[in-house]
Amino acid sequence: MKIVLLVFVSFLSLSLFSQNNGSKWVVGVSAASAKYTDSQGKVLGGDFVNQSPRINVAKYLSKNITLDLGFSTAIFDTQKYTTLDAVLRYDFGTSYDNVVPYLLIGGSVVSAIKSTPTLNFGAGNTFWFKPNYGINFQFIYKYSEAKFESQYSHFYPSVGIVYSLSPRNMNPRLWDRRH
Repeated sequence: MKIVLLVFVSFLSLSLFSQNNGSKWVVGVSAASAKYTDSQGKVLGGDFVNQSPRINVAKYLSKNITLDLGFSTAIFDTQKYTTLDAVLRYDFGTSYDNVVPYLLIGGSVVSAIKSTPTLNFGAGNTFWFKPNYGINFQFIYKYSEAKFESQYSHFYPSVGIVYSLSPRNMNPRLWDRRH
């Protein structure tokens, strides 16, 4: 059952970033980490948890809003940490550009000692260097309520390669813009 769930989530998690009406789906893989404070790390068994690979899937919805689903787990780390994320990203109307900054808000279920919900806030940027390929940088703060003793609030940065399923226009003309 766990294998089926992992395959299903992996299929859904092909990292989609910075889409627009002409390029709604993007997939990608990234390296991420969970970073706790030193005092939290003493309780949890470490203040840094490596997450590689982090796999995401996103779909451009409308009006600069993108739904992003992600999955990652600690593979080569002594700590147990698996996260399933869902966020909405707002790209400031720059989804047709080659540099696409965005803000995000959403939630996660983090499975470490126990499964714990978190509220996520963050920002990111995608740099498109080819019509189908880009580099994505993302920084998330995962807020966990104090009543959940098995998980603390923490930072969650990531960097990765993204692939647009439809080629992007790297040199848009004025009449190509659809705002």
